[in-house]
Amino acid sequence: MALAPLGIQAPETATEHRRYADFFRRNGLSRETVMRAVGLTHQRSNVYFHDLLGALQETGRFRAACGAGCAYCCNTMVSLLPPEAFYLAAHVETAFAPEDSRALIARILDHDSRHRGKSGGQRFVERAACPMLDPETKFCRVHAARPLTCRAMHSGSLTACRKAWDERNAYIPAPSHRSFFEHTQVCYNAIGYTLEDLGLEMAPLEMNAALATIWTQERAFERWLAGERVFGLTATSEIASSDAPPPN
Repeated sequence: MALAPLGIQAPETATEHRRYADFFRRNGLSRETVMRAVGLTHQRSNVYFHDLLGALQETGRFRAACGAGCAYCCNTMVSLLPPEAFYLAAHVETAFAPEDSRALIARILDHDSRHRGKSGGQRFVERAACPMLDPETKFCRVHAARPLTCRAMHSGSLTACRKAWDERNAYIPAPSHRSFFEHTQVCYNAIGYTLEDLGLEMAPLEMNAALATIWTQERAFERWLAGERVFGLTATSEIASSDAPPPN
């Protein structure tokens, strides 16, 4: 069993799988329970990352260089699972004024039409900023509902991020800590195995393409919940957020 610094317990796939399986066994499988499961996963991840960052900083093993408005890593491909795609789509539809929601959906659909199929590296070189990134403030407009992949991104060097950005080189690595990505993979594996066991489509999806599918197909959630393969998007090898080398 992996241990994070200072005794912070890292989750295990088998344990988390049982947690999700028990949750759906007790509460049933529905739109509400899927949304609750994603929301609870995000909340628990927030706590884990907060404690992990504090422990790493205290031991001197890692210090995050990320800050508000720093958005170098928001110019790449983001992978997520279907439940998170539906959760994010619902947030975009309900967390804003109607006209702002419609404008953001249009922005996401346009971004997908121009960049679908491109790798994370290609998007980084082209500076294809996430359509949910505010172009002026560089703040994430959907920060509260952002996928686990985004939550796991922590750079230990602003200099490295700036160098990669200035040189348009996605292969310049920024130091990070594997615990962030290992935690995210455990969560994805656990909820993925659970819902796949229940007969649902669970291949990793590219975020904007998944949202476009949800908004352009009728009754996408209901059909997915019934076991239909509504996305038709295949998983790529870029499970994190880019095709750059893994973190140190």
